[in-house]
Amino acid sequence: MASVLSPMTILQQWRQCLATPKRAQYGGGMIGFNQRTNGSTLSSELGVSNDGLHNTILSLRTIKLEKGNLYTFSAWVQISNGSESETVAVAFKASNGELVHGGETMAKQGCWSLLKGGIVAEFTGVVEILLMVVVSVYSSKAMEIRVDNVSLRPFTAKEWRSHQDKSIDKVRKKKVSFKVTYANGTAADGALILILQTKSGFPFGCGMNHYIVTDEAYRQWFASRFKVTSFTNEMKWYSTEKTRGVENYTVADAMVNFAEQNGISIRGHNVFWDNRVMQPKWVKDLPPAELMKAATRRLNSVVSRYAGRLIGWDVMNENLHFRFFEDKLGENASSMFYSMAYHLDPSTTLFMNEYNTIENSKDHTATACKYKEELEKILSFPGNAGLKAAIGLEGHFRDPKPNIAYMRSALDILGTMGLPIWLTEVDVGGGPDQAHNLEDILREGYSHPAVEGIIIFGGPIAAGFKCLTLANYDFEPTPVGEVVDKLINEWKSGRRQVRTDSRGMSEILLFHGDYRVEVSHPFLNSSMSINFKVTKETENITVLL
Repeated sequence: MASVLSPMTILQQWRQCLATPKRAQYGGGMIGFNQRTNGSTLSSELGVSNDGLHNTILSLRTIKLEKGNLYTFSAWVQISNGSESETVAVAFKASNGELVHGGETMAKQGCWSLLKGGIVAEFTGVVEILLMVVVSVYSSKAMEIRVDNVSLRPFTAKEWRSHQDKSIDKVRKKKVSFKVTYANGTAADGALILILQTKSGFPFGCGMNHYIVTDEAYRQWFASRFKVTSFTNEMKWYSTEKTRGVENYTVADAMVNFAEQNGISIRGHNVFWDNRVMQPKWVKDLPPAELMKAATRRLNSVVSRYAGRLIGWDVMNENLHFRFFEDKLGENASSMFYSMAYHLDPSTTLFMNEYNTIENSKDHTATACKYKEELEKILSFPGNAGLKAAIGLEGHFRDPKPNIAYMRSALDILGTMGLPIWLTEVDVGGGPDQAHNLEDILREGYSHPAVEGIIIFGGPIAAGFKCLTLANYDFEPTPVGEVVDKLINEWKSGRRQVRTDSRGMSEILLFHGDYRVEVSHPFLNSSMSINFKVTKETENITVLL
C-alpha cells in the first residue's frame, strides 16, 4: 500500500506557483500522466462563450471507479491568452451525465499551480475526468490551458483509516519519557507509574442553547462530556437587541456563567451575520449612516462585554455567501469590523466562519481558494497587522455520502495559511448512515494537522436538537451520540500504567493534554504525585522519589 503524501508536503507545493511543475504524486496513480521526462504537456485552446462565465472543458482521461474507494486527484495547471488568473476545477462525469466536482485552484499565466481534489465513489463504473475553467471576464481570444503531471490515486476505506490513525499518532500524541530516581540520584528500577489524563489537549466540543439555563439534566449531560462550546443563537444580534436601543444579555450571561463554572471554553458566535434575513428586523432597512452607527454600537457592546472571557469570536458570519454589510457600507465592511473587534479585544482569536467550504464541492461560492482570498483581504486591511486570526469551517454535511477526499483537499489548501482551523458547527443530514457519516467526518477533521478544534452542532432532543440528536428525552445516547461518546473516550489516554527499567526510565505514547501521575515503588512505603501537561514540545519528565 502506498502511503498518503504528507499534508505538509502537499501544503508546501500548493503554496507556490512554480516555473516547472513537480512530479506527479504517487507516480500518477491510475492515470500515470507524468510528461516531465520529455518536457511535453497536455494543452488545449478553449473558446469562451459570450456570457463570459461559461465553463470551458478539457477532457483528461476516462477511468473506472470502484464503489467505496476514495480517490485523491492532483495536477499542475497553467493558462495563457486570457486574464492573468482563472479558476480551474476538476470534475468527474458519470455515464448518465452527472458531474461530481472534486476541487479547484487559481491557475495563472507563466507558472504552474497545483490543483488538488478528490472523490468518494458511490458506484462502480466509468467516469470521465474533466478540467473546467470558469472564465470570469469575457474575452474574444481563445484561452489555452496546459496540464502536466496528473495523478489519480485510489485508496480503500481501510487504507484511508490507516492513514488517519497514523496521522493521529503523529499530530495528537507525544512519546513521553519518565525518569524516576531516588534522592541520592540512583535509578529507581521497577517503579510503578500510574497515569491519569484529566483534560484533553484538543478542543472537541458541542453547541449549546438556552435550555442549559433551566434544564438540570441537560447541564449535567453537557458538563460531563464537553469543555468547549459555541452558543447556537443566544449571542447573535437578533437575540440581544430585538428592539433598537434595548439590549438584553440575560440569557447569554447566564450561559456564560454556567460555562465558566464548569471549565467550558466559549467561542463567541457571532458579532455580525452578513445575511440580510438574519438581521434584527429594525436593522434590515436602515440607511448606511444609521446602519454604521447601530453596527458600531453593537460591536462595542458585545465584544467589550465578554472581552477576556471567550477564546474566539466569529466577527462576520458567512461573508462569502452573503454581503448585506458590503452592499450597505462598502467592500471593506468585513475588514473594518475585524479591525474594530481586534482593537477592542486584541488577545481573542477572530474567526471568519463559512459553510460549504469542506462539505459541498458543488458550491463554488465558498471554496477553499475563495475563502483564502477573502481572509487574506481582511488581514491586509490597514490596522489588522497582528490580528489573531483563525479559520472557521461550519461543516453542515447534507449529501448522502460525505466527500471525505474533497474535504481533505480543502483542509490542505487552507492549511497553507498557517492559521488554526476549526470545524465550528458540524452536523450531518439524517438517514440510516448518519452515525457512520458523522464518524468519518470527525475522524478526518481530528486527524488533519491543521485542525485545532471541532464543535458539533447537536445535542439532546429535550433541548430541541432535531437534526443531530445526541441523546433521547431520557438523555441516553442515540446512535449518533454513541459515536460522539466513543470518540471522546478513544481520543484520550485514560488510565495507564508503566514500570521503569534498570535505568529508572520508561516511555509511553500519550495524547496531548493535562495529566496527574502517581509514582510508587514496591520497596518503599510512599508515593509521589505530580501534575504535568503533554504538548508537542514535551520531551522528558523527571520524578524524584
